[in-house]
Amino acid sequence: MQFNDTKPTKSGMYLVDRGMQGKAYRYYNDKADFWGMCGFDMSEANENKDKQSAVGFFPWIGPLTGPNYNANAPVVDVVEEKVRKTKPAKKMAKMRGAVAPTPVTKVKTPRVSTKASAVHPDGTVWFREDRQKWIAMMNGKQEAARPTAEACLKFLKKKYNVDGNVIK
Repeated sequence: MQFNDTKPTKSGMYLVDRGMQGKAYRYYNDKADFWGMCGFDMSEANENKDKQSAVGFFPWIGPLTGPNYNANAPVVDVVEEKVRKTKPAKKMAKMRGAVAPTPVTKVKTPRVSTKASAVHPDGTVWFREDRQKWIAMMNGKQEAARPTAEACLKFLKKKYNVDGNVIK
């Protein structure tokens, strides 16, 4: 890039070299013969184009133009999305007279709880702290959760015809 050391001849957005501070955008107004304040992106420079800068002259390149350049339009940041490349599927060779391989079936193993649970015999009614309910046990399962122990005992009697016992 070759920066110019003379005064620009027309109004527009310019890229200026600020030396150690890097490169910035700056608007030059040729009618009023002044430089606007610097901006490190074009939208910031557009906002400050009418504010006269106390900073003097910098070497410049420009004016920045393009097919659809509008000095008053905000600059939109473009974010590139990464696209994953996928390999095409490989064609399998034809096997003559060969038997197709048998598919492998996966067997699900039962999930074992790591939490130690209380084991109570069938017909037992007990209070479960974490649920704040009375629990009725039958067939190794928690069959009923009721607000009172009497309600659990009624459930066992009605459904299973069992007289339960309450553990406190």
